[in-house]
Amino acid sequence: MSRLSLDSRGVSEILGLVFAFGLVVSVIAMVQLAGTPVWTAGDEADHSASVSTDLASLDSQVFRASGAESGSRVAVDSEVSYPERYLVVSPPDSAGTFRVDGADAVTVTGVSAVGPEAVFWDGTTRTYETGAIVYEANYAERDEARIVLESGVSYLETGGDPVVHRQSLVRGTTVTLVFFEGDLDGHTTAGDTVALAPISVRSESLPVYNATDPVRISVPTYLSEDAWADLMAEEPHARVVSHVASGDHAVVTIELDAGVRYDFRVARLSVGEAVEPDPAAYAVAVEGEDAAVPSGGRETLTVRAFDRYGAPAAGATLTVSPSTPLGGTVSPTTGATAVTDESGRASFTYTAPDDVTDIEHDSVTVTLDGASGPGATVTIPLEVRGAGESYEVRNTAPTTPEPEDDFSIDDGEVVPSDDFTGEFELLGSAITNGWRDVPVSVTFVVDGESHHSAGWDNVNDRRSHSFSVAGDSGDTLSIVAATDGYVTADSSVDHRQVAVLRDGDPVPEIRGYNGQDDAAEFVAPYISDDGETMELDSNQAIFLFELGTTNTRSPAFDMQDVVILVTLWEDGEGGD
Repeated sequence: MSRLSLDSRGVSEILGLVFAFGLVVSVIAMVQLAGTPVWTAGDEADHSASVSTDLASLDSQVFRASGAESGSRVAVDSEVSYPERYLVVSPPDSAGTFRVDGADAVTVTGVSAVGPEAVFWDGTTRTYETGAIVYEANYAERDEARIVLESGVSYLETGGDPVVHRQSLVRGTTVTLVFFEGDLDGHTTAGDTVALAPISVRSESLPVYNATDPVRISVPTYLSEDAWADLMAEEPHARVVSHVASGDHAVVTIELDAGVRYDFRVARLSVGEAVEPDPAAYAVAVEGEDAAVPSGGRETLTVRAFDRYGAPAAGATLTVSPSTPLGGTVSPTTGATAVTDESGRASFTYTAPDDVTDIEHDSVTVTLDGASGPGATVTIPLEVRGAGESYEVRNTAPTTPEPEDDFSIDDGEVVPSDDFTGEFELLGSAITNGWRDVPVSVTFVVDGESHHSAGWDNVNDRRSHSFSVAGDSGDTLSIVAATDGYVTADSSVDHRQVAVLRDGDPVPEIRGYNGQDDAAEFVAPYISDDGETMELDSNQAIFLFELGTTNTRSPAFDMQDVVILVTLWEDGEGGD
């Protein structure tokens, strides 16, 4: 009879343990093998969320740099790291790709500036170039994804479906054009930064108004025509008119309604590498134009230079002839040459001749070195007043002009039946934002052509302002008043925002907002003795504008943000 060996019993137990351990390992391996793609996709989803946050910060910095004189750097976590897993090999770490891509021309047509900058922004086509900042992730499991920052829109695209983060090309009556130039290094690693720097930026917007022709803006894009159509469907004055393929991207054209005042903001940014600024392209007079200078007296003349993006041009050289047609002299206020400061301004001192006895007219011509075309020279008209006891006042005809009393007012447009001169006098302006007065600019439109004086850039300054313009029989005459950040009102179309008073009309009974003067107080000199009706000459009308709100039920709707008296004279003769 045989006996059971202790050694044989021990081998059986060890083999059982080995088989059990192998079974556990196999189960773990199978679970990890099946779960790794899911876990990897989860890691990639976490990374995608992190990058989306970083790119949102980059997008915000783009628009911050577009309105500030300082650069910025944004850290972007573009590296995808996968944790180590037992028994199964994880995908290797990878880095996404950053680049500036899709460079193409940007064209802007029909941009007619309100004010002196219309010498350059005259509605002709302007051409620029921009690219897009593109980030593409290199994932092992998730669908292809990329984040794109274009001129006017930023979005996340996954599997060909875009989700828009920001659309800023057209928002109401504000138009923002941001041009990207430069390059990035392609692959980046965690903690690397994307550098942005403003090259051409202006802090204030450029007011634009074209009464007859629409504004057209064409920009390169990776978005589809349908996506752009959906974005523009939310805008009251904009629409997509074309979407044309151009290589790996397209060029979309947006059309803006004519007869609407827009605030344009144009910025040129460098991405990743330094970009040289453009030279000054045009200059305008900002101080001293039409000044009345006593014989032998002095006047400071200030000119401001801009580049072709409309940004102030620092370091531009301005030259001027040392003598004027009347015999006055001109010299820079400092140094041997007039060089523009950081705001693009440079000043000169005009000294009038000392032998003038009546009223004489003089002018100073300033040339922007290196520029050619519209705005390369600036002519500043001046009036020299002599010390004589009697002389004719400027713009006064030797005979009394005939009033132009044969005109109609059709929905805020004045239509004279004879050739005329229109005189405009500010009766008052009152609009505030808390304790701060809100600047108000005014433009006069005759037969679709805008007329503006630097003195009307801001009439909410408690000073007197006047202006005159001539027109032909049948020309329409209207007024556009605007505030930065509030309402722009065109008397020919924005009938709810503008009231027109003529002789015999009831006195407006609207209380001023927040302690301001009532509308009746602005027109008090033209109220009849009965205190209830207006008393105006047959060739006069008063325009009252509301620029603070469009809500007629708001107490801020007080119709005295700008009040202007219009007087018409026949045959192009001005009154005194």
